[in-house]
Amino acid sequence: MRKGLIVLLVVVLAAAFAIPVAAADIKASGFYRSKAWLSNFFGRSLSTDADDATAAMVEQRFRVKFDFGNENVKAVWYLESDMIWGDAAGSSAPGPPGRNTGGALGGDRVQTETKNLYVWFKIPDTSVAVSVGLQAQGDDYANFLYGADMAGIFVTGKYEPVSYKLGWAKLYENSAKETDDMTLYTASVTFVPGKDAKLGLNLYFLQNDTARAACPGDLPTCGATGSSNGNLLGYPYASTVWMPGVDGAIKAGPATISGFFVYQWGSMDAQSSANKDVDINAYIIDARADMNLGPGKFFVEGLYTSGGDDPTDKYESPITLATNESSPGGNSAYSRANTHILMSSPDTINVSQCLLGCSGGVAGADPGNRGRGMWLLAAGYSQKFSEKVKGEVNIGYLSATDMLKTDNDNRKEGMGTEFNARVDYNLHKGLDVGVIGAYALVGDFFKDAAGKTPDDVYMAVARVNYSF
Repeated sequence: MRKGLIVLLVVVLAAAFAIPVAAADIKASGFYRSKAWLSNFFGRSLSTDADDATAAMVEQRFRVKFDFGNENVKAVWYLESDMIWGDAAGSSAPGPPGRNTGGALGGDRVQTETKNLYVWFKIPDTSVAVSVGLQAQGDDYANFLYGADMAGIFVTGKYEPVSYKLGWAKLYENSAKETDDMTLYTASVTFVPGKDAKLGLNLYFLQNDTARAACPGDLPTCGATGSSNGNLLGYPYASTVWMPGVDGAIKAGPATISGFFVYQWGSMDAQSSANKDVDINAYIIDARADMNLGPGKFFVEGLYTSGGDDPTDKYESPITLATNESSPGGNSAYSRANTHILMSSPDTINVSQCLLGCSGGVAGADPGNRGRGMWLLAAGYSQKFSEKVKGEVNIGYLSATDMLKTDNDNRKEGMGTEFNARVDYNLHKGLDVGVIGAYALVGDFFKDAAGKTPDDVYMAVARVNYSF
């Protein structure tokens, strides 16, 4: 063992001395997180006998980001490894490679993933910076439309008090020699007249032609299975969606008021003469207040999206990058309401499950709710109790905006009400341990055809998180 360490040290030193003086710096950052679960919801779904089945499991996530470069140019490589303790190992079923597995006896699973791989650089003598490659990007609306890894080119710059961002991303590439891809274009301008106010003007454009690869030309027989990346209407379609919007924030006395408004229009073009085109008309409104309250911080937020009762006639709920997505999903990432069951949790690892808007959403991964739309009211309070201890409590109510004509008569708009609490203790710099508990009253939206509502659901988590 000692000889091996000496040999390794010699190799490392030799490589270090061989690096040119002007070589790039190498920096590593990331986190390790593990969570022990007790829940009658996570790892399964809503059920009328949920109280008789409690899931107990431990999951973990490790992410590390390597930066190779300096303040003017760098390459970034961001890796991830997820697993549930005891899930699979080596070459056991479902067989290597096995994404998000590797926690069983013996380990040795092939499952490390690349989250990001891109180069970032500044244009000399300007404020312009460019990132090229697979990278994490989010919208200007709390990641409601998208918060995901995507391959593309994004350009940022600043001319005080104005900054801007332009982007192009190829979301899906198909093989036919025609337009059959999914592409996102973005343009945002932010005006910051002072430290207490900002205003953003944004325009996104999404072109989804992935169905054209499966349905080339006008094929009346191209049925419901012909569409890739989703099948929202029950038949394949291509779509174009324009998304202009504004976002802003202003300090008003003890509170910071923020919000956004997005309007969408476009069309879903049927790829078969047996089906019809559908127009898109939708909007999103959000308003939030953050303020100091006693020794802590308080927030209240309201989020509303339009919806309709027949998406095959007119699509009236927002299109997001989760509307027509393939695995792994979760490309809409609205989580700032701090709910753990209603919508995407800000603490998600591998077990991603919620009522709406996460990759394991019971009503779907898309917060557009398959045309119904949704609205959410949430509030929370957080406080530091000491230099080492902090905690928070949150409450939220989630509802559909409208019900579909095809929904059974027992179902109503209310989806659920959640109460949750969290406490974290800092053991060392970067190392925290804590507990999270949440309980949700399941609403009548989830009633079955017999009129029975699933049992209420809960979760309890003990977590360890080390950031470096």
